[in-house]
Amino acid sequence: MTPDQIRQAAQFLMDANAARRREPDLPDALKPKTEAEGAAIWSHILSCNTKPIVGWKIGATTAAAQKAMGLSGPFVGFLTADMIDQNGVTYRYADMLGPIVESEYAFRMAADLPPRKEPYTRAEVEAAVGSLIIGFEIPERRLGDKHSLGALGSLSDHGGTGRYVIGHEFTDWQTRDCADTEVSLTFSGEEKGRGKGSAMMGHPLEALTWFANYLSARGITLEKGQFVTTGSATGVIQCPAPCVAEADFGPLGKVKATFA
Repeated sequence: MTPDQIRQAAQFLMDANAARRREPDLPDALKPKTEAEGAAIWSHILSCNTKPIVGWKIGATTAAAQKAMGLSGPFVGFLTADMIDQNGVTYRYADMLGPIVESEYAFRMAADLPPRKEPYTRAEVEAAVGSLIIGFEIPERRLGDKHSLGALGSLSDHGGTGRYVIGHEFTDWQTRDCADTEVSLTFSGEEKGRGKGSAMMGHPLEALTWFANYLSARGITLEKGQFVTTGSATGVIQCPAPCVAEADFGPLGKVKATFA
């Protein structure tokens, strides 16, 4: 793709998001053919953002998800303040762009991790964490269900970023198990997903370390106060029309969102 095609593809997706609509597909001339081209489209969307970034997401952090999507690694997106909601939020389902519900652990940073030549170790990243969050990531999609791009669609489309629901936040996070605790996801009382944080590269902190180094390699600081949500413990499940979604994180509590 040429730089102009990358810019046009990014603008196409940004226009769809601003208008709150889903497009059937990217125009043929603007379709990425490789992960690098998809990442370049997302990078242009990032460069056009003028709002403060309060959080980041990682998608496809499990080996199973990467294999199913045909990707060589995770993809990412950013979150601004207008994308953040609190436990118990109600959404109008008709206003959402093909919402997906993912039960996720996130970490809020207590110190900056600026770009540097040497990769950050997990111990260094862990030392910079201030709190653990349980919540819902609710990806949205600017492209239709039958688009032709496969996983490159998610990669290009801002990582599918939509909303994030903050459930509970723990400053004593070192005492909380975010790897081996069973997490369940129900829609209106019917279980649809179950899993553990260990699916995220063995531990959500491993996913966070990967992400800190992803940003560092691109000259971007992971900033104090920002949070990073590390991937779904209960699978990638499309939200059915009107329902109540609830994730049970065991001793860490529950997260709830209503789609009316």
